[in-house]
Amino acid sequence: MLPRPVPHSAVRSLRAGTAVVAGVALASSLLIAPTHATQGQLTWQPTTWTGPVTGAPVPGEGLPPAPLPAPLPPLPPDLPVTINYEPQTTCEASPKAGALRLEQIIKGTYGANQYTWIPRDCDKGGTSEHKEGRAIDWMVDVRDPQQRANAEAFLNWLLGPDANGRPYGHALQLGIMYIGWHDRFWRGYAMDRGWTELKGCFAKPEEKHDNYCHRNHIHISLTWAGALGEIPGAPVAPVPEQPAAPAPEQPAPEQPAPAPPEAVEEGFYGIGAEVGYESAALGPLQPGEVRTVALAGVVPQANTALVAITTREADAKGRLRIGVGTEKTNSAGVKVPKRGARTTMRVVPVSGGAVQIKAPDKTAVQVRVDVLGYSVGAEPARAIGLPPTGLHKGRFDAGEVKVVKARGVGRVPKKKKKVSAVILRVTAKGRGEAGRFAAYAVGGVDRGATSAAVPVDGKTSTLLVAEIGDEGLIALASSAKTKANVKIVGYVR
Repeated sequence: MLPRPVPHSAVRSLRAGTAVVAGVALASSLLIAPTHATQGQLTWQPTTWTGPVTGAPVPGEGLPPAPLPAPLPPLPPDLPVTINYEPQTTCEASPKAGALRLEQIIKGTYGANQYTWIPRDCDKGGTSEHKEGRAIDWMVDVRDPQQRANAEAFLNWLLGPDANGRPYGHALQLGIMYIGWHDRFWRGYAMDRGWTELKGCFAKPEEKHDNYCHRNHIHISLTWAGALGEIPGAPVAPVPEQPAAPAPEQPAPEQPAPAPPEAVEEGFYGIGAEVGYESAALGPLQPGEVRTVALAGVVPQANTALVAITTREADAKGRLRIGVGTEKTNSAGVKVPKRGARTTMRVVPVSGGAVQIKAPDKTAVQVRVDVLGYSVGAEPARAIGLPPTGLHKGRFDAGEVKVVKARGVGRVPKKKKKVSAVILRVTAKGRGEAGRFAAYAVGGVDRGATSAAVPVDGKTSTLLVAEIGDEGLIALASSAKTKANVKIVGYVR
């Protein structure tokens, strides 16, 4: 966290293990911890339940009431409907009719302010039905009572019987191919399997895995028939007059579970800003001490992370190292000033979501690491600093989202292949209520990180990283009233 604006014109273009922002100094007494968005949340308890159920998995207890969508006109009872696994093979990301219909059902039932995303840029990440416009993400959080209630009511309707009592009637009519939600995976092409564990998520209950485990959004992929709205009224398959003797039944080949739409594909993922580690709880690192820490907000698959390291309370100058070891070849160096505080941005190697931090040899030091993003894959992110350029300045009401263009602004490249995310400095002014300010890709998701704090009064200044989404756009959102000044201070290739 940076409580006051600071210049970033000294930011340099660097790869893993080298500096991105240097010389960001501020008084340690002004350091302010981010505000977590906990209002209205319940204590979420993980479970390991799996099995078939015509509805949402593991219903929550004590949730507020939530509406159900209106029943769809049921399909004819003798109309056969088959759901097949049809992964993405082309790329034409314009939203298809079936995905838009599903979006209309969600927003018509739970409010026009619901966050939903359908398309994804063709050059972003790996295989995904989003790139064919036949997948939708609905941003609902299992840790929020009302959002979880809405999600469960919707899934009970979607996977329950239709008006004629046909099991999974609405899912069949809409062509639901698969669903990811709440640590679990449901297959329309293998409904008898019910909900199964999603990618080892039962062993990942920490909040930093909420996006990977689909606890902060529901992902729904449609078959091509469902995407094109061709299932209702489909012709009944003809029955042969003299059917041949049936061949011995062969077990259907096991379809590999499609990868979750986020965080497992190669590429860079901007998460906003999240406190990855704070040494204050265990005390300062002692001279020469090596401390291994797990960075909140970094998935185990990541090989590098873009972080802001703040050092303070050192009695002498020195150099701190952070990475997967303590040598120059596997870590990044950070200058530590005497007294005061200093914040430096680095791209650092990580392993299993963890790093080693080595204190200077001649002084103890308090260390805080804010995670801004991470890379999955062999190529580390490359961050490039820019002179501050205004992106947006204005007032936000609670819950308001504004969409702004980021690609091509100032010195940010116009071409997709040259920029994947922007580094922002957000200065938020309090207007009587604490909250959270987030920036994320249009067509992507708000990954639920801490992001920028909106204070009750006064100002805070925070570095955030936001991926650039469809058409070069990013979304700016505030959970509380605020006056925000957002500037671009760099970008990530």
